[in-house]
Amino acid sequence: MLIDIVVLTLIIETITIIGRYLFGSVKAFYRKNPLPVRVHHGYIGTGFLLSYIVLLQDIYAIIGGALVLSDVIHHLLLHLFFGESEFP
Repeated sequence: MLIDIVVLTLIIETITIIGRYLFGSVKAFYRKNPLPVRVHHGYIGTGFLLSYIVLLQDIYAIIGGALVLSDVIHHLLLHLFFGESEFP
């Protein structure tokens, strides 16, 4: 299961980085479209992990773990390379 989480994390993070370079930072989106809460994919991952606790299906743990790990990596990379983390 750990290998599945790592592989899916790399896929998600690759998509996230490509999206950032193609569409730019989400800060511009939030300036144009103010939403009451920023939704990070780590939040969605936490929901999947909570679902795993109830349903005990490995796919929920894999998806949830990958989303949370990807969000952590993404914000660490943003902070290290760009000096920002995009947290509100």
